[in-house]
Amino acid sequence: MERMGVREMTSEISAELRECIEDCQECHSICTETIMHCLQMGGRHVEAVHIRTLQDCAEMCATSAHFMLRQSPLHRQTCAICTQACTQCAESCEAFPEDKMMQQCAQICRRTAASTDKIARGG
Repeated sequence: MERMGVREMTSEISAELRECIEDCQECHSICTETIMHCLQMGGRHVEAVHIRTLQDCAEMCATSAHFMLRQSPLHRQTCAICTQACTQCAESCEAFPEDKMMQQCAQICRRTAASTDKIARGG
């Protein structure tokens, strides 16, 4: 008996959804890396609100990617919350204009917010 591949058992993930998943995965990674960077930098970088914002963004990006990967009917709701988390994180990171790592994180968060907002709105 021939085995069915995973792709054959489920409907295909659209290119738009796949791009959003990749954006969320990249954003999760950069936010996690940025937390470590902030811990090494100390000072303003380790303020509780800033670290919590980075953690919220990383976690929501991972959650949204998982919901989209398994094509959960709730993925639009997780993407809506992810958009908020990414936007807040970008704003928090932009408060460090002299720090290249923070600016890179802000840029990826902005891109991911745009991507998840499009999915949340039914795109």
